[in-house]
Amino acid sequence: MGRKVFVSYKHSDNNVEALRGFGHTARAYVDYLIEHKLNDDIYKGEGNEDISDFKDETIKTHLKNKIHDSSITLILMSPNMKNLHERESDQWIPWEVSYALKEITRNDKLSHSNGLLAVVLPDRNGSYEHFITKPCTVCNANYLGTNKTFQIIRDNMFNSKSKPEIRESCWSCGGVFYKGAHSYITVVKWADFLNNKDHYLDIAAKIRDDRKSYYITKEVASEM
Repeated sequence: MGRKVFVSYKHSDNNVEALRGFGHTARAYVDYLIEHKLNDDIYKGEGNEDISDFKDETIKTHLKNKIHDSSITLILMSPNMKNLHERESDQWIPWEVSYALKEITRNDKLSHSNGLLAVVLPDRNGSYEHFITKPCTVCNANYLGTNKTFQIIRDNMFNSKSKPEIRESCWSCGGVFYKGAHSYITVVKWADFLNNKDHYLDIAAKIRDDRKSYYITKEVASEM
């Protein structure tokens, strides 16, 4: 059964690996998804429309309709998705994530919080280490660079209300492996998402249905 999917991304970020036939910006990955991976789902983004010249409020109204009518939001995590010299409240991705998490009535229809899935894009060298690194040579555990992204995203990671059960720990780095879901936002590499799209969308949907088990942050930070 298809889902209604909205994609949040930094359109102009060109510090990503080029996709043959599509280009070398984050937008190219959206085009690829629409053509190859979301054909069994319903894409609720801007499509081929160019709305970049519209006023911000006009764009927001356009996007509100799209987000409101979606159930899953994919966040494409590209290396330069965050502008370090601009307040988070003035950037599009935090606003889109915030709106996707809120329960809002539009045209007499109430929308519930979207499920969120962070898909990490490879950088221009094909590496994911701008967000996912492997600090331990013993356990090969992944480290998420949550400090590099927007606060509303990092606040919705590792935010389970119940302390996750520790399955095992690494004697070398002290890192732990959790049993079960521990974050409202699941993180996956682009390549892994392509190989098993429905599996990861199912995870996001399952967590969304269990959203009361998480401390969900819905507001955008005002600081840089």
